Amino acid sequence: MGLTRRGFVRVLGGGAVFAAATGVGLSRCDLMPAEAIEGWAGPPATETDPRRRALAFALLAPNPHNLQSWLADLRTPGEIALHIDTARMLPMTDPPGRQITIGCGCFLETLVLAAAAEGWRTEASLWSDGIDEADLGARPFARLSFSAAPAADPDGLAAQILLRRSAKVPFEAGRALESGHAAALRAVHGDGDIGLTVTSAPETVARLRDIAMQAFRIEVDTDRTYRESVELMRIGADEIAAHRDGLAMHGPFFWWLKRFGLLSVEEQMRRGSTARDTARSILDADAASTSTFAWLTTAANTREMQLRAGRDYVRLNLAATRAGVAMAPWSQVLQEYPEMAALQRTFKGVAGAADGETVQMFFRLGYAAPPPPTPRRPLDAIVRA
Repeated sequence: MGLTRRGFVRVLGGGAVFAAATGVGLSRCDLMPAEAIEGWAGPPATETDPRRRALAFALLAPNPHNLQSWLADLRTPGEIALHIDTARMLPMTDPPGRQITIGCGCFLETLVLAAAAEGWRTEASLWSDGIDEADLGARPFARLSFSAAPAADPDGLAAQILLRRSAKVPFEAGRALESGHAAALRAVHGDGDIGLTVTSAPETVARLRDIAMQAFRIEVDTDRTYRESVELMRIGADEIAAHRDGLAMHGPFFWWLKRFGLLSVEEQMRRGSTARDTARSILDADAASTSTFAWLTTAANTREMQLRAGRDYVRLNLAATRAGVAMAPWSQVLQEYPEMAALQRTFKGVAGAADGETVQMFFRLGYAAPPPPTPRRPLDAIVRA
């Protein structure tokens, strides 16, 4: 969740801030720092360790709030031990760490696909050392061994890694997912323990739009959950370059708003502030433009199933990229804190989730121009060698 340029244009488009932000000489100020998105070019040719090459692709995986909550231990030759980085959690909106674990599943599957495409077979064991729920990062969530094999990308997914995006933008309004594209997604959904539902039924979509908007407002209106997102906002090229994670906002609008003091943490948290009032409605256009929703459901909610849900989700995202389909998660209603509980029960009813089942991912599908890449930390920031 985060404030967007689109949201501020809607609120401030006729005012002095807009005029200043589009003034002469500022139309290209505060650009995305090149170093923050250099990872989207793939690993450099000088990188020869197949493990580091695979990791360089994996760090581009989708993940909650772009926290990139993963670490890779390379101290055993020919192997990688992957850990959750518990310094990068979302204790207010994801207290059990379920969504962070799903993000690590996305990372794992991207790594496996990238390694295979470069001629390396990986054997992965999940939570082989057990799970310490008091410290999820204490033991690896996966151990992978590498061995040479013919290069393989049978589903064409690895070829999409550098192009994949989470399209958090309005879609082409009224355009539901084409049946052939839905079939393309189902073709790569290979985990029989995970249910995939895709719906364009108008009545169901209308109810899900409303639920999605309500969930976002609950997050914004709850101080501790809203603050968690506010503190992860990287506003301006300097902050983006310094952190290379979180919710990046840059460009003339934000350059001026920041200098006018309208984007400080204190101002954004103040009830009645322009920033907070705007945050309640900035996703409305996204909701209104969505004609297809989808979700992943599991009977068990174990850590292994959460990882597997992440692996499945990123496969769907890569298949969507290949098909020219825009795809983005809408996770607010799945967040597990008391204020969201009642709406979450309503959502599960609409989604047809049985008692005891868990909707692991909820996302929207449609058509839109691909958004630009989001920042990623350098490879060495996640590697222990």
